[in-house]
Amino acid sequence: MHFGKHKLIIMAGLLFMAQSLTGCLFEEVNQPKSAQPGEIINISLKITDNIVPETNPHKGILGVIVPDDWEFISATYTSTLGNGTISLSPEWKDSLNKYYPTNQFGTNMKWIGLISDKGYTYNNTTSFNVALKLKVGQTQGCFNLGYLTSKATSGLLGQDVNWAPLSFPHSIGVPDSNLCENIYGVRIAPEWDNLLDRHSGWTGSDGIYSIPVNGYDAPSNSPADSQLFVFSDTFIGDVDSLGRRTNTRMVNNTLMMLPSNVPDTNVVDFFWRTDSSGNLPSTVFIPNTPNAHTGDWYWLMDGIALNENIYVYAIRLNSTSGGFGFEVNGVVLLKFNLDPVTFIRNVQQIETPLFVKDTVNNWDIVLGQALMPMTTLSGNPSPDGYIYVYGPKSSSTGKQLLAARVLPENIENFSQYQFWNGTSWGTSILALAPLTNGISQEFSVSPIKNGKFLVVYQMGSSVAVRQGDSPVGPFGIFNKIYDAPEVSISPNVFIYNAKAHPNLSNSEELLISYNVNTMSFAEHFSNADIYRPRFIYLTINDTTNTSVTDNEITNVPKDFNLYQNYPNPFNPSTVISFSVPKATKVSIKIFNLLGEMITELTNKYYEAGSYKINFDASDKLTSGVYFYRMEADNYVQTNKMILIR
Repeated sequence: MHFGKHKLIIMAGLLFMAQSLTGCLFEEVNQPKSAQPGEIINISLKITDNIVPETNPHKGILGVIVPDDWEFISATYTSTLGNGTISLSPEWKDSLNKYYPTNQFGTNMKWIGLISDKGYTYNNTTSFNVALKLKVGQTQGCFNLGYLTSKATSGLLGQDVNWAPLSFPHSIGVPDSNLCENIYGVRIAPEWDNLLDRHSGWTGSDGIYSIPVNGYDAPSNSPADSQLFVFSDTFIGDVDSLGRRTNTRMVNNTLMMLPSNVPDTNVVDFFWRTDSSGNLPSTVFIPNTPNAHTGDWYWLMDGIALNENIYVYAIRLNSTSGGFGFEVNGVVLLKFNLDPVTFIRNVQQIETPLFVKDTVNNWDIVLGQALMPMTTLSGNPSPDGYIYVYGPKSSSTGKQLLAARVLPENIENFSQYQFWNGTSWGTSILALAPLTNGISQEFSVSPIKNGKFLVVYQMGSSVAVRQGDSPVGPFGIFNKIYDAPEVSISPNVFIYNAKAHPNLSNSEELLISYNVNTMSFAEHFSNADIYRPRFIYLTINDTTNTSVTDNEITNVPKDFNLYQNYPNPFNPSTVISFSVPKATKVSIKIFNLLGEMITELTNKYYEAGSYKINFDASDKLTSGVYFYRMEADNYVQTNKMILIR
């Protein structure tokens, strides 16, 4: 194995995930789906602290976002360390309002700020079970409740939702759950996961952007042209039969070409360079500009194909002796051509003014993190001819979304970039105004078919979205759409870098990727499955899902498949997805541990396609392990699921 300085290089991922580290997390949130006006409802929460040891006995903070006319009744907690009460705290309510304004969560909402009666020290992962009583107000409708937790430590609450974990939204209908409409549907994308689950050569990476070579960036139900993928820190080597990395070297960035937008492991082509001896893997792009220093490296951001050229924005990083051991010192625009023999040629590196750092006030701006072409060629609706260039403004209180734009012919002329100042497009990057806050370092902004624009980003251990009315917003309340299960692999594992890939999507589902990483460098070698992108599909529905929803996908599956239910564990409902490559009769049944059939979810003919069924166990089952079995043609598959009350 070749380590060298690569332990430092892999920690460069901290730039993108530093705010995803959490000291606490919500493992369970159990609340009623509906309630009557004036009713007192019971809510149970399980809060776990997995960053230990905890040597300071801080009290715990619990924030609850509720409608204005709801009332707090009581709250208690139990744990292996002790039991106690949680009471109202006007001081922490003020702090919650300061850092998490209620307009992020809807209209006519308020915070209830609570604090525990005492704190504890502990050496092992510890969970606290909270029993909360609230009195429902008289206003009727669908309301999204939210829960936030933190330790009563000065400044910690202001370190963004990733340091103070937030679980939102949790819908409740007053007086009827039918008032609540679930507009977001998510399923895993196993064919994309499998594409990058590799055991030799390229075996995992950080960062992932996809660039349509023909410039068409919109979803399509027809196979598209070639797609170029860019990755940052990448492992090159082998993975043995036990899932361990061997003979492995890390390089700072690599490329991949797919001849269409269909994930096919047989035709994908990876590219990296080799060292002077022609043997060891080496980085594709090494900084070589007037402002670069020996030892600097690039973290690749978003890119676009214009005419015969590929443009990719890149963050330039350098090693330091303080902080995380690295820092950003510039943004560069890489320009190159694709070549069927050498993969790329004519590489140029262009310094940009798209990075600004204020060391006095401790903030910085990085533009180029996400691109949205609104050109005729892109295929996006209502094109205005501009390329929108997004990035975060990072400070001690989190990350804010910023926007610039440029005409395609001026992409190399930085004097022609325009910067959104809140009311108009100006010429100063220092006048940039935030479009929304709480985003992650990597994200995406994409047009969607309802005429709005969708921001996809990472929030803690979840993928989140916001919808906006224009490329510069205003962007509405956020919704967490997916809780990444990979964080359960070990306490060291985290997720980040969530973003959409419209060019890899069909007209019904938006493909979204996120990255998985670990704070334990050794785990990258003992478990090679951690360090690679994962994928999910997002649908934006217009109506509420009923007990059975048939969502046919235009792209016909190649095989029969029964996918893992999501969420899992679940309470009280979960979604079971399956696909069939031809018209056939499908039966899906639920069994208990004794092999007794609980129910048959479906037993009918389906056309070739992908489908999902909602299984609701509200009034049927107790906590425990259950199995669901699919029978179709000669295909039989059984999967396990867990219900937790």
